[in-house]
Amino acid sequence: MSDPQPFAATRVAIVLVNWNGWRECIECIDSLFAQSHGNFHVFIVDNDSRDRSVETIVSWCAAPTADATWRRHPGVGRLTDGPNVGSLRNRVVERADQGLPSAPEGCGLTLIRSGGNLGFAGGCNVGIKAAGLENFDYFWFLNPDTVVDRYALVELIGRAERQPGIGVVGSTLRYYDNPDLVQAMGGARFDRSNGTSRHIGQGARLGDVPADGAAVECEMAYVVGASMLVSTKFITEIGLMEEDYFLYYEEVDWAFRGSDKFSLGFAPRSHVFHKSGVNSSKAAPQFSTGLYYRNRLRFVVRFLPGRLTAAKWSLFEEMLRHIARGRWGHVRIVFSTLLRAGEITAGVTRKY
Repeated sequence: MSDPQPFAATRVAIVLVNWNGWRECIECIDSLFAQSHGNFHVFIVDNDSRDRSVETIVSWCAAPTADATWRRHPGVGRLTDGPNVGSLRNRVVERADQGLPSAPEGCGLTLIRSGGNLGFAGGCNVGIKAAGLENFDYFWFLNPDTVVDRYALVELIGRAERQPGIGVVGSTLRYYDNPDLVQAMGGARFDRSNGTSRHIGQGARLGDVPADGAAVECEMAYVVGASMLVSTKFITEIGLMEEDYFLYYEEVDWAFRGSDKFSLGFAPRSHVFHKSGVNSSKAAPQFSTGLYYRNRLRFVVRFLPGRLTAAKWSLFEEMLRHIARGRWGHVRIVFSTLLRAGEITAGVTRKY
């Protein structure tokens, strides 16, 4: 980027949903407050953490310090790299379904106690309501187990601003512990025949990321939720995230609901380093894996009801692969999902 502030007037709410992850949150915050784009406010929605996340983050903000275990990545700035690091002004509030009062002058971080574990979509919706759609041009939904390149946000904004019809923009997601490998180029392909998906560019080398994201955008069915810049116009017209997924498939649902009115974008030079799997691993593996399979069926019933039988067959084939690999925990989860398919899909409201 030649100009570090090409969109200085563009207001962005950055929303992180935390559950027992203060360590990851603090490292993410440290990189966010070294962004080239300075017109943002960070909202951390705490989903009833039991590790004193809110108190620990507030304590860190009073005297920000780097952790010796943090990896250094090219292009990632740190608040704590400055020679005279002062405190980071913040406020702690309870969940509110209306926009919060404006933050005090100099306050860049709001921590929100959600009052319960609302899942990813529920937490994001709390952040949207607290921030207020009227106060921001974009919402950047970011996993707390990430660190961001100093130009990550301005690159996202730039892609959105160049094409007003874009509703959601994704980043180049790189593995935190292996940054030369790509987790996703913005988004994922989606197989409408059975409800499965695959990240575009997963496992590619960094040098394989195209400078122009147009070809990737042609393949994208949705933007990966680890880094999504969403326009306020998109949220106003399409609505909030669907909360009944709790975890997995909510970003696919959002993209499908908006597909008639909005397109998707990819900002190749927006680099986000993701500690893939950290968030989901905090929950019981059986619980998070069960949600993944359950939500596939719920999504298919909601959007592609004629493909439900194919989706079940796809799950059966996955179960056979798990058997071949001796992954008996996954076998039990898939088998249970298939047995309970009728219960899982009962009452799901069809969209198309």
